[in-house]
Amino acid sequence: MTDSKRIIVYIGVMLVMLRFSLFTLALPRALPQPQAAHFCRLLTSDGQGAVYPLSLYARHLTTMLCGAPSYGGYTAEQVFTGIVFFYSDWEQLPLIALSDHERRTLVDELHSGATLRLFPHKTSDGTVEWYAPTDRLPLELDAEHRRYIAEVLTRLSAEVQAGEWPTVDAYIDRMLEYQCRYGGTALPPLPPRHLIPIVLQSLAAVVLVVILLRRRKT
Repeated sequence: MTDSKRIIVYIGVMLVMLRFSLFTLALPRALPQPQAAHFCRLLTSDGQGAVYPLSLYARHLTTMLCGAPSYGGYTAEQVFTGIVFFYSDWEQLPLIALSDHERRTLVDELHSGATLRLFPHKTSDGTVEWYAPTDRLPLELDAEHRRYIAEVLTRLSAEVQAGEWPTVDAYIDRMLEYQCRYGGTALPPLPPRHLIPIVLQSLAAVVLVVILLRRRKT
């Protein structure tokens, strides 16, 4: 190999390494995959009566923003929780900064907590309503529950920022227990962690079948 070819090869290698380094440095912060998946075991309501795992919400949001259920080596759950807990890192990315009004509004509502209806409450007529931290809570809800709903995500975020992952897991476990205790008898059971991918695949298949049947009817 001549000296000129060696120089060309060297420059090419250096450019590839530089590009990889810049990409790595540009990646926003995110929760470790185990904690992101743990958080997304929490259930949420769409405000219309449907209750489902945050994992489905995360997959939908990530696919809508990125065109795929992952980004830069991050899972959908990591993208989702990254937006929730490290918004300042994520809002500058082109996939968010250059998104249309509908997508940007969805991202902003997620960051504010407006769409995180994680807190069930059984009303006086026996129905279960789910509330976000930003919602106006019913007067019948006692002070202890009001304080918990208003503060738990802020406290959890502080532990995330500090990287205290065992404490983060403990907070999430208590949130799961809260949902199970106050979610009512209609609350869908939470599967073990190792079965969650299988459950999500099954749910996705059911949704696909429903969509296809509706299209045939029309």
